[in-house]
Amino acid sequence: MWLLCRMAGICTTITNANNRLVLLLVFRLLFLAQSFAPSTSRPFFATTKSKRRRSSISNANIPFDPTDSNFGRKDYWNSLYEKESNFSWYAGWDELEPFVTEFVPSLNNPRMLLPGVGNDQMLVDMVQYGYTNLTAMDYAPEGIERCRDMLMQSNNNNEVQLVVADARNLQGVFENDEEYFDAVFEKGTLDAIYLSGGKNKTLAAQNLQLALTELSRCVRKGGIWISVAGVVDKEIYNAMNAMTMTNPPQDDKQSMWTCLVGHGSIHTTDDGYTSNNIDGSLLVW
Repeated sequence: MWLLCRMAGICTTITNANNRLVLLLVFRLLFLAQSFAPSTSRPFFATTKSKRRRSSISNANIPFDPTDSNFGRKDYWNSLYEKESNFSWYAGWDELEPFVTEFVPSLNNPRMLLPGVGNDQMLVDMVQYGYTNLTAMDYAPEGIERCRDMLMQSNNNNEVQLVVADARNLQGVFENDEEYFDAVFEKGTLDAIYLSGGKNKTLAAQNLQLALTELSRCVRKGGIWISVAGVVDKEIYNAMNAMTMTNPPQDDKQSMWTCLVGHGSIHTTDDGYTSNNIDGSLLVW
């Protein structure tokens, strides 16, 4: 306080000849006073923004450490599934049913792939709704065990094919895997695959591209792709569209994807359900 009073006295005696010099001295003293102020007091000239440090190291030069991201560790997922009997990412079947049934009606008994299903209760809900030709896949064995437990408890264990597989490499996993499925429905799986790259964004993009390529290869011409993403929805959208533009159809068995519900858009069903009520972004091709 003494320092502030002294500064006030200085300000009242400023002459026209040395205004600029004394003002500089006053501001200097103010900042010195701030540095000695108690930490609980409001600092002088407080700003509302905090600066963010930017790394000067390129992500591409950072070697990948499997422990950098839990999403890239199979033991992490196995441990998670052992502790939790069921968990639904972003939304459950009640929220997603209007959109899935619009694009992939159950009446047609579609052959649908659910990659990265883990311990999601939605699997049982879909079977009970009428989807009886499902293939549930996860690269963590404990995730498939949780699926088996949930299906047995609901007496639907004969309705679903359960597969342990990595979405980035599906060669030989499914019989006649080329264009085998009518639809792919993933919820949070591509988020996790991208995030498995950790700080190495180049690796993250590569993992995402591998999964997109492999999963899309397993879908028939005219099939449907449904994604619900909450972390890297824009990256998924851009990667999917880039893939369709760089891989034009070579023959009748190949076809480019057509985006039906894009990033940032809100889809409304005929019954009036809107996709902005989902805790995540709905993407459909």
